[in-house]
Amino acid sequence: MKLKIGVIFGGPSLEHELSIITALQAMDNIDTEKYEVVPIYITKDLVWYSSGCLRFIDSFNNFNLIETYATKVNLVNKKGRFVLQTTGLFKRELTELHLAIPMVHGRGTEDGTIQGYLQLVGIPYVSNNIYSSVICQDKVFTKQLLEYNELPTIKSVWFFDNEYNRNKEELFKKIEKLQYPLIVKPATLGSSIGICTVKRKEELDTIINEVLKYDRKIIVEERLEDVIEYNVSILKTNEKLYVSAIEEVKTNLEFRNYIDKCNLENYKNGNIIRTVPAEIPEKMTEEIIALAKKTTNLLNNTGLSTVDFLYDTKKKKLYIDEINSIPTCFSHHLWDGANISYKELFTIMINDAIKNAEKDTGMIKNMDMSVLQGLKNSDIRNYK
Repeated sequence: MKLKIGVIFGGPSLEHELSIITALQAMDNIDTEKYEVVPIYITKDLVWYSSGCLRFIDSFNNFNLIETYATKVNLVNKKGRFVLQTTGLFKRELTELHLAIPMVHGRGTEDGTIQGYLQLVGIPYVSNNIYSSVICQDKVFTKQLLEYNELPTIKSVWFFDNEYNRNKEELFKKIEKLQYPLIVKPATLGSSIGICTVKRKEELDTIINEVLKYDRKIIVEERLEDVIEYNVSILKTNEKLYVSAIEEVKTNLEFRNYIDKCNLENYKNGNIIRTVPAEIPEKMTEEIIALAKKTTNLLNNTGLSTVDFLYDTKKKKLYIDEINSIPTCFSHHLWDGANISYKELFTIMINDAIKNAEKDTGMIKNMDMSVLQGLKNSDIRNYK
């Protein structure tokens, strides 16, 4: 019998559309001789659908197709069976699942939200765990842990919106210790959404207020002028740590924002050039891989992650920029460069998730509840 794999994508994130691309591409690369793929799409208003029509991009360009041909579902645990169940008054089982793969991006999904939900339901899933997902989604959490452990990050200042509104001048004093130009980022978004550049102090207040429209938590950091981006993916399993090829990204754009990254024309016309494997000295290759391994170990990443680096060509210094716990398209092009096909990559991750589930089965699940015996409500009111 084939294992039924629930591929979950969409959700309320601003990276909703990227999630659709990741899922459609991935579903075509999961080994159908071993697994049966079950698409599960979450709309922006959190309605869950399942149907074969969700394998096709046309459905997402015409939502009437989804409403007509897909079925609204909930994921439920029925005595250890994980079932997609129809909604409404007369519920029925649509299909049973054995494993889930979240293919979501951004806040409200990738950030531990979907992992926590799946863990609460009890279904095994392919992903980094809740804890690392939360940390990786928050640039401030990530940076604080890296800095505390003396790993290289770019100088920055962070704050919440209410702090900014109360103590703007004090925060400006901290920001003045940074060197212009600066980049202002939403702390908990991904894919360069909402990022703005500040070239002089007079622009700072206006731009911070603009970025606060995207996030209540903001990070301001120095912008490197002459920079090359390097990316590498790490896959940690029970038996082995896999390292992808390293990618070099050069651009003539001021910086790559969300629209730039998604616009295929930028890659066709040379505005963004991606080279895999990166043409770099062996010493830099070793440094990038060593830092990537340290980073994923430190952040407790338990599955596939991609670590983004920025290299200051003037200072000849490498900085850790971001860690993606569910990278777009699972960074499969980096794994191709390491001679691991997209299909093989999923097989490795699925097998590892099954082994983790088997381990979890043997964990202690219940404690002795005799502590409740003989208690009265009056006792509970005074319980300390």
